[in-house]
Amino acid sequence: MTTRAVLGRLVGGVASIATLALLRAGSLTSMQTASDDAAVLRLSWSARPERIESCHRLSDTELAARPAHMRMRWECEGQFATYGVTVRTDGRVFVSDTVRGGGLRHDRSMHVFREFALRAGSRRIELELRRIEADTRSDAAESAAVASGSADANRETREAQERRTRRSESLPSLLRIDTTFTVPPRSVVLVTYVVAERRLVLRTP
Repeated sequence: MTTRAVLGRLVGGVASIATLALLRAGSLTSMQTASDDAAVLRLSWSARPERIESCHRLSDTELAARPAHMRMRWECEGQFATYGVTVRTDGRVFVSDTVRGGGLRHDRSMHVFREFALRAGSRRIELELRRIEADTRSDAAESAAVASGSADANRETREAQERRTRRSESLPSLLRIDTTFTVPPRSVVLVTYVVAERRLVLRTP
């Protein structure tokens, strides 16, 4: 092989290596730029869905006809609520979906974990979690019956209190967040539910 051929191959090899290095550098620069500008909006919470009930107050005759272990003044039927979740960023609908509790009857806790890409910078985030079903219960009628002074008023009062406690431990019918803030690059913006306060909160780095 001549000296000129050897030199030609060396020059070609060096050029190829240089070209690959430049392509690699450009690729890394592009990935780094995209990564620097990227953020994540994360929805993450666990909560009990509300039970929507239609209740009937039993008369003394109806109550006496029930087996002893089933004698409750109020007989209730119902289902567990479904919730619509909507997320808007800068006024544009970003997410629109329906969420339910777990289990075959949807009576278990609702576990939500979803992530969406979010551009860094100043952003307005609006999130709404709204119960879809209408509320059919009548707290006023229930309170009036309890206050009427029936023979088993204590038990009836206890039943009403138990229903109120269950409702207080479940999701409200409407939760909202509407805030504007600066999203840092490569950050995670978390929306979660605080059970003790019964509200959604948005947490940023």
